[in-house]
Amino acid sequence: MNGISVFLLVIFVLFVVQAVGGYFQVKDYRRAVRRVHKLGNVGIGQKKGRLLSGNIVMIACDQNGVITGGEIMEGLSFLTKFKPISEFLGKKLVGTSIYEYLDEVRNFEKKKRKYYKGYIRALEALDMRFQGNTL
Repeated sequence: MNGISVFLLVIFVLFVVQAVGGYFQVKDYRRAVRRVHKLGNVGIGQKKGRLLSGNIVMIACDQNGVITGGEIMEGLSFLTKFKPISEFLGKKLVGTSIYEYLDEVRNFEKKKRKYYKGYIRALEALDMRFQGNTL
């Protein structure tokens, strides 16, 4: 095999590994949505990562806006899985109102808002649902 053939073979193998990993990541995403949806209304937010890791945040709350649970998938690899969230901003997540968090995050400076973008979008999605707006 010459150098170009080996290079193309490596590229093909990496493509296949990425496709298989993506398939399992989508399956994990669907399972996580079902788990979190059982806890109440669900808001989903995403922070895209370029060189650093991104995340997908799912937060569930009851009809009064009180958080009943949440999960996060955070990392660079397709091997990452959703994990329960227990705290956010130093407070216990479950039992706290989405409005308490929204009041706090709306006062963040731009850099801090960018860091917590996934959480903020999930909370705003829940707020929009309660306000009657469609996403």
